Amino acid sequence: MLGRRENPPPGWISANGVLEPASQVAAFAARGQVVRGRCESKECARKVRIDPNDLCGKGQGLLKMRQIEQLHRCQRLDGCSLIFYADPSTPPLHLEWLTGRANVRIRLRCRGAGCKFARVWVVETMIEGLKKAGKGHGGTEVQALGKLMTQPCPVCRKVNWTADVLWANTETAAWRQSGAETYFSGMEVGSDV
Repeated sequence: MLGRRENPPPGWISANGVLEPASQVAAFAARGQVVRGRCESKECARKVRIDPNDLCGKGQGLLKMRQIEQLHRCQRLDGCSLIFYADPSTPPLHLEWLTGRANVRIRLRCRGAGCKFARVWVVETMIEGLKKAGKGHGGTEVQALGKLMTQPCPVCRKVNWTADVLWANTETAAWRQSGAETYFSGMEVGSDV
């Protein structure tokens, strides 16, 4: 389903060690996202729907979605007021898609004012903790994890978490030599949810 286990899920890339949605048309298609546009000008009621699957069928899968959006803009002298948004706005990324990978961790970061506290979990440990607490399971989306956490931050005492996926590059010499022990050393490891 997801190809090689070392590679990110289809439609995602590892940028600076953090998993994020890729910007190519083919990535939007892989994530099941359609891009819609709506003109915000009073004189115009134009709406646009960009289907990435259709564009991939026409050989445009490697183009960036922003390039395709530019082609849909009008040439008005006062500028185009077409606003684009992806549908769904947040592409789903389920925890179960990330299991069985030694190079992947879930990071919960505190978003309290000026707080930089973060804790990392092995994906399987996170899923077990969610099940045990009755808050989720393998199908839980990574984007929803921050709202599921009810424990306050040990530093600032706020309950304001956000989650992201740390994705280590397994092609580096350091990873091949010592693996996860070196890459994730120095990070506070979470054991309970």
